[in-house]
Amino acid sequence: MTAAFPVDDYTPHGYLDVPGHTRRLTPRGVLRSHDVGFRWHYPALGTGYGGRRETYRAGLRIAVDGALALADFTGTRSPYHSKNLMEVVARHPAGTVTARFHLVGEDVLAARVTGRAGWRLTVRADYRRQVSADLGWGESGLVGRRTGTGLVLQGFEDGEVFVLWTAPAAAGGPEPVAAVTGSAADAADWVTGGVPADTDDRVTVLGGTGQTVELSGLVEYPAGDHDLTVLLARGRTEREARDRLDRARADLPVAYAAHVADDDRFWTTAPRLGGDWPDHWRRGLVYDLETLRMMVKRPVGVYTRQWDAMQVQAPRVVLGEAAIDALLLGWADPATAQRMLLGTFVDALAPNVPCSREDGTLNMVSADGSACGTGPQWGYPWLVVQRLYDRRPDRDWLDALYPHLSAYLDWWAAHRTDADGWLVHACSWESGQDLSPRFGDQPLGGGHPTHHLRPVDLHAAVAHAAATMAGFAGLLGRERDVPGWRALAAEHADRVALLWTGRRYADMDARTGAGTEVDDVMLWAPLTLGLAGAEQADAVRPAVRAVDPDTLVWPMFAWTAIDAAGAVGEWDTAAATAGAIVDRAYRFWDARTHDEGRTLPGIACEYWPLSGRCGGEGYGWGAFGVHLVLGVLAGIRVTGDRLAVRPNLPADLRVPGRRYDVRLTCSGRPVPVSLRPTDDGVHVEVDGRGTDLAWGEEATWPLT
Repeated sequence: MTAAFPVDDYTPHGYLDVPGHTRRLTPRGVLRSHDVGFRWHYPALGTGYGGRRETYRAGLRIAVDGALALADFTGTRSPYHSKNLMEVVARHPAGTVTARFHLVGEDVLAARVTGRAGWRLTVRADYRRQVSADLGWGESGLVGRRTGTGLVLQGFEDGEVFVLWTAPAAAGGPEPVAAVTGSAADAADWVTGGVPADTDDRVTVLGGTGQTVELSGLVEYPAGDHDLTVLLARGRTEREARDRLDRARADLPVAYAAHVADDDRFWTTAPRLGGDWPDHWRRGLVYDLETLRMMVKRPVGVYTRQWDAMQVQAPRVVLGEAAIDALLLGWADPATAQRMLLGTFVDALAPNVPCSREDGTLNMVSADGSACGTGPQWGYPWLVVQRLYDRRPDRDWLDALYPHLSAYLDWWAAHRTDADGWLVHACSWESGQDLSPRFGDQPLGGGHPTHHLRPVDLHAAVAHAAATMAGFAGLLGRERDVPGWRALAAEHADRVALLWTGRRYADMDARTGAGTEVDDVMLWAPLTLGLAGAEQADAVRPAVRAVDPDTLVWPMFAWTAIDAAGAVGEWDTAAATAGAIVDRAYRFWDARTHDEGRTLPGIACEYWPLSGRCGGEGYGWGAFGVHLVLGVLAGIRVTGDRLAVRPNLPADLRVPGRRYDVRLTCSGRPVPVSLRPTDDGVHVEVDGRGTDLAWGEEATWPLT
């Protein structure tokens, strides 16, 4: 397919990207794997972050000698697993079948199926619909029929139409057998109007409002070797579906070549792991990076630039998540990451970047009527901007972003400061920690007003942001701004110091003037952001050392805890914590079987609980393993024309004789990094130049 994509033994589960899918203006649904095949879930997957009732599921599957479910085959794997193309290899007693799936446009699912069948190979199209799921215009059921140019599955009296077309690569072979079958929740509801329910040419399935009805179209080929092209086209009408099918037949080679070229462009410069990294880590990094590629959306509606979807099911713009997605994507494609983050600010509906959708609607309005966006501590946007600039020093980008960053901080000073000058959140949603006990009782839910709380992490983030802005101002020739930023940084650093109790940092309740008793990992933000002194580091160190990785199931908590551990010199704790989280997440992503009680493997999900029920499928910040592997464990940091490495592998990987390779691209050229554990530390090579280090010790190499 492509020399650039890292071919491997991936899980057969995953998603294909539907780039134009949005929540409101252009809902296209999501394409999720289903046995040896894929199906649309429209308007999104009806569990997790999709959150809405599914109108329909429709797709195609390949069956061989009666084996349809993955468990029916003797083995399945995916050697190629990108957002654009997915290849599934399925073994069975008579041989092996390979199916390669991709989209042509956004409404035609294509498959190239090759291999041997012992007695039959079946191409199966399934259409499952909930009658009148949107409570709109009446629907009655589904009708399927066999025609001379394919199988047609459609809704009646309303509903989308799917047309299945198959063709062998070589003419002259035996003709396939086509049929349609159907079912409803109540068998007595099958059909009417004098249309037989089980004729060869047509099947009609009738259902009442809210009932689920199903049709399947089957095209069966006899025993032998096969090379088939399969297309499943959808449309609002049969004519539209057939027109799309005809265009797809003509465009198929071009569409496939475009997908390969897109993968080539990305993977030519994207990081990858080699050597003795655990196999599921090596593949896990690929699942994460492919998930992040899906987050980049093209302009639509009020978004005039590339924007961050946050997650694939119901895309929306949230600053905290956009910042983390940009941080992670920046390892592979820093230019796109920078454009995406700039677009988040430029297209925002207000300076505080309120959470919004592509049609201009807001989706995080608090109970007091405030249009909220995440605060400056959620996603550490200023830390991200600094890292992206270090990775790709683009002054024009920073100069374009600077006034928006300034306006954001000005907005917080004007709208989220209490009478005594302390910063507050309008509600816990705005903090990013929905319904956190830090904010006390919240009878109105996450939108309940929380103006009484003076949060540690909020003040630390603004102090850090202002200090960072002072550096940006000097860099951009805006010297007049520097004193003001430094003064703001000092003011909030002083407030952070006032939130130190002598034992720990504590939020202040303005109603009592005292610190709260609720402890939380986000209270370590002053350590993470470089605002804590030796006294604070010494006092907090035991708590940092005792952190349980199993409790760190969300990216922000993991980031804060791990960086705080490094800040107090607890490098072994940082390594153990990051390693445990990566191992847990990547075992989920790389699983070979899928339990319906868990989220689907093959794609990053919202968070990483021990249960494997990881929230929304296809969630950008769930790919935080990219940062943990490259930035924490390999310890790589690129700053302009220099590359620093602070190797800090977990203890179980520090095995002398092993070698852990990372392939990076810096300033347009490949830069290999290699870590080789020794008896008393680690030998690090960058671009062929090596040195010996202790674990947690840093060295720097010029990138010239």
